[in-house]
Amino acid sequence: MIWIIIAVILVFLGIATHKLKWYFLISGYNTMSKEQKKHVDVEGLSRFIARYMYIVALLLLALGAADSLGYYRLMTPLVILLIVSAIVLVIKSQKYNHNIVDEHGKLKKGAGKQMKKPAIIIVVTLIGVSILMYFSLQQTSVIATEQQLEVKGVYGGEYGWKNIQQLELIEELPAISVRTNGSAVGTKLKGNFKLENGDKVKLFVDKSEPPFIRFVTDDQIVIFNLASSEETKAMYETMQRYVKE
Repeated sequence: MIWIIIAVILVFLGIATHKLKWYFLISGYNTMSKEQKKHVDVEGLSRFIARYMYIVALLLLALGAADSLGYYRLMTPLVILLIVSAIVLVIKSQKYNHNIVDEHGKLKKGAGKQMKKPAIIIVVTLIGVSILMYFSLQQTSVIATEQQLEVKGVYGGEYGWKNIQQLELIEELPAISVRTNGSAVGTKLKGNFKLENGDKVKLFVDKSEPPFIRFVTDDQIVIFNLASSEETKAMYETMQRYVKE
C-alpha cells in the first residue's frame, strides 16, 4: 500500500510541476535570483522533472509488486535503477540552466564552480548508498557464547540468555507494515520495523531463506535467520539449550 501512496504523490508532483507550473517545487530554481531565472528554460526543466517523477513512480510500483508477489531478486536491480535515475536527473537537468551552459549545451567559462555542489551531492549519495547496500546485503552473523547471543553488524545487538523469552522457530515472517529505521534491499531486511498489528520488531532476515528464529527480550521482538535453513535450525537448537538453562 505504501508503494502506491508514494507513487501517487510523485505523479501528482510531476503534474503540478509541469502542467500546473508550480515551479517553486523545483529545487535550486526556487532559490535563484530573478535575473538567474531568466536564463533557465523552466518549461523544459519542469517537463524533464515530471518525466522523472513518472518513471520513479513506475519503478516504485514495480518494487511494491515484486515485494508483494515474492519476486525478491528483482528488488535489488530496481533499487539500482532508482539510484541511476537520480544521478541522471542531477546531470541532465543542468542543460536547462543557461547560467552555466551555452546554447550548445557546453559549460560556460567558470561554470565548473557552480557544478561542484551537484557533483559533491552525487558522490556523497553514491558512497552513502553503496555503503548501505553493502552492509545490508551481508549475511547475518550470529555468535552464541555462554552469556549471550550476539548479532553482528549494523543494527546488531547483544541479548543475554536470561532475558530471552518466547523462543520459537517460525516458517513465515509476520506481516510487516513499515520500516522505521533499517534497510530493505532485495530479500534482506535489517533494522527496526513495525508489524501490521502495531508491534515493533528488529529484523535480521533473508526472506528467501526460511525458517526464522523469533524471540522476545526486554519487551522487544527480534527475528533473524542465517545463510541456510540448516544453519538456522542448528542455531535454534543451540539457543534452546541456553534458554532452558
